Amino acid sequence: MTPRVLVVDDEPDELALITRHVRRLGHDVVPAKSAEEALATPELDTVDVAIVDLRLPGMGGWELIEVLRVRRPDLPVVVTSVLDADDYPHVEAWLPKPFSGDGVQAALARALGEAP
Repeated sequence: MTPRVLVVDDEPDELALITRHVRRLGHDVVPAKSAEEALATPELDTVDVAIVDLRLPGMGGWELIEVLRVRRPDLPVVVTSVLDADDYPHVEAWLPKPFSGDGVQAALARALGEAP
């Protein structure tokens, strides 16, 4: 079964880039431009992993991750951000910006428990 990935980033270029990398890996993508959009998407209950930018307008990525932990406690989360990785919340994997296709692949593998 193809993993379904929720990608949340308010920057259109970043959202498009992550989406392209995730699709190249053969995964389905549910894109969202904000935390609010992500929480309102009907596909939220069917995604296998979420990639969340920490710096979002309105509800920030930190708060979105807290809500996801309540609504979907077993949902693996990947944080992507320009912030220092030491400032990331406790999640399954990290994807510091700028990132590469290999970085996206490695982060998703860690989050989905596929990394060695």
